[in-house]
Amino acid sequence: MKKNERHLSLRIDKDLLKKFDYVAKYDDRSMNWLLLSLVRKCVGEFEESHGTIPLSEQKE
Repeated sequence: MKKNERHLSLRIDKDLLKKFDYVAKYDDRSMNWLLLSLVRKCVGEFEESHGTIPLSEQKE
């Protein structure tokens, strides 16, 4: 893991996790890659509608 990366714990239903794994493998991707791409898409769509999110206001 890179220095600027953080770990995220996720609670998810077992059946939904199996289906998510299936979707990732179908595209020959890892679940991590797929989840990150979905998060990036979500943030990008939010910023398109509401403007850039100022990171200086966010607390870690």
